[in-house]
Amino acid sequence: MPRLLKLTLTLFRNYRHLTWQPENALTVLTGENGSGKTNLLESLSLFAPGRGLRRASLSQLGHNETSGWGVAARFQLNDEIIDLGTAISETSRGQRRNFLLNGKPFPKKEGVEDLLSVIWITPQMDRLFSENASGRRRFFDRLVMTVLPGHARELAAYERAMTQRNKLLLTRPTETSWLSGLESTMARHGVAISAARNEIAYYLSSFAQTHKSAFPASHVTFDCDLSEQIQKKPALTVEDWFKEKLNLSRSEDRQRSRTSIGPHRSDFMLSDWKTGLPAHTASTGQQKAMLLGLTLAQTALVREYRKASPLLLLDEPLVHLDRYKREALLEYLPSLQTTILLTGTDSAPFEKISDMARFITLKNGSFQV
Repeated sequence: MPRLLKLTLTLFRNYRHLTWQPENALTVLTGENGSGKTNLLESLSLFAPGRGLRRASLSQLGHNETSGWGVAARFQLNDEIIDLGTAISETSRGQRRNFLLNGKPFPKKEGVEDLLSVIWITPQMDRLFSENASGRRRFFDRLVMTVLPGHARELAAYERAMTQRNKLLLTRPTETSWLSGLESTMARHGVAISAARNEIAYYLSSFAQTHKSAFPASHVTFDCDLSEQIQKKPALTVEDWFKEKLNLSRSEDRQRSRTSIGPHRSDFMLSDWKTGLPAHTASTGQQKAMLLGLTLAQTALVREYRKASPLLLLDEPLVHLDRYKREALLEYLPSLQTTILLTGTDSAPFEKISDMARFITLKNGSFQV
């Protein structure tokens, strides 16, 4: 059971300084809008791959957008206690994030996700199925990373090769050998990305159908040529197929200044397993229930794969849920055996877990006694 033992924030968002030692694994943070509830969750989300639950720039994370900030957290993972830290520093090339593991510099963030997985839900995700595909891809890729940490490295490598290819097509399109090399790299990492997405989509769908829950079981599919090819053919064959597609699309991609095919163009779709109702046509409450059902299934999947539950950061999780779903969620959460942080404007909706959770009221970036 991953347990948050201590959290220290320095000049982070609306916190000048905070040192918190949670008394319970299950914590409910309440307070008015702007009191710092989401900011506290965001600080912990920075230990996951990416830019945290708001995807904010480094400069936005500082107190009153000051140039320096830091987040430190102590966790108990099984019988081991680890200290993680991240902070901003100024370099000759601009601002940079640094990482610490047990007080020692960590060269790159790669590897931190091997130690700890984090899953979150925010109110902004309520619009996930009515907005563009890029947000859905990011959401699903985060789910994949919690189970398969190496997915983050595959995405980064693919993105680097694609950026170089796009630039080369514009500036030196006759460098065919160089382009072929970049396309081979894209094919290798692109197939790995799509295979990982397919694997997690399959297991999420399978788990949701067999796991009893008050939340709807969902069917997850990917709208992606590469994903479809992987389901039918060996990986090396698909790599060759993808390289050929990239080669044939050079002229078109040069005109459009972007790569027109690949996992960066895919979209994932969610539908109710029993009714077949697509998420994008469902009501807001139905979408929220599907999203929570997927998140709970993902939590169980992480525990099965990694033998440890993820941290759960649930920002306003009860919004848009009916009374039955709210009570079902609160009844289920304590069984997950992990650190869970929930937020809400007041404590009344969380009354069902009042004897199990620690309630904290926030105001202007400080805890109220």
